[in-house]
Amino acid sequence: MSKAAKSDDAPKKKGKLPLILGLVVLLAGGGGGGYWWFAKQKAVAAAEAEDGGHGKAKSKAKKSDHAADSHDEEEVPEGGALLPLDVFTVNLADTETQRFLRTNVQLVIDADEAALKHIEEEKLPVARARSVVLDLLSSKTSAEIATAEGKAALKKEIAEKATKAVHHEVLDVLFSDFVIQY
Repeated sequence: MSKAAKSDDAPKKKGKLPLILGLVVLLAGGGGGGYWWFAKQKAVAAAEAEDGGHGKAKSKAKKSDHAADSHDEEEVPEGGALLPLDVFTVNLADTETQRFLRTNVQLVIDADEAALKHIEEEKLPVARARSVVLDLLSSKTSAEIATAEGKAALKKEIAEKATKAVHHEVLDVLFSDFVIQY
C-alpha cells in the first residue's frame, strides 16, 4: 500500500505546477490589460484637456464653425495618397538625460495611387524620406515636441524636408502614435 500511496502523491504535485503557471499568466495578463486601460483613459483625458474640455458634440460644432470661419486655423487638405514611413524610435537631443521618442509617421502626398505605387516600388524615395525624418526627429528635444505647437512645427518641418526627398508635395504629416519616454 505504501507504493500506491506514493503514486497518488506524485500526480498531485505535478498538477500544481500548471495551475501555478496558469495563475501567473492570468495575473500578468490582467495586469497588462489594466495598465493598457488606464493608459488609454489617461490619453483620452489629455486629449480632452487639450481640446479645452469639450466633448465630441462640441468638437463637431467647432468643426462646423471652422468651416464658416476658416481664418482661425490652417485647413487640412483633402485627397492625396498615403505614404507610410512606419515606426521611428529615436534618441532625442536632450542633454540633461537620455530620452526617447517612438512615433509612427505617415505622409499624405500630392499624388495618385499609381504614382504612390511607383514611389514605394522604387524604394529610394521612401528611404530618403525616412532618413530625413529620422535626422529631424533626433535633433529635437522633448520640450520642443511635447506641446501641441511643437508637434505642429515638427509636422511642418517634416513636410518641407520630405517633399524634397520624395519629389512630391507633402500635403500633411500624420502621427498615429507619439510617445516620449521621460
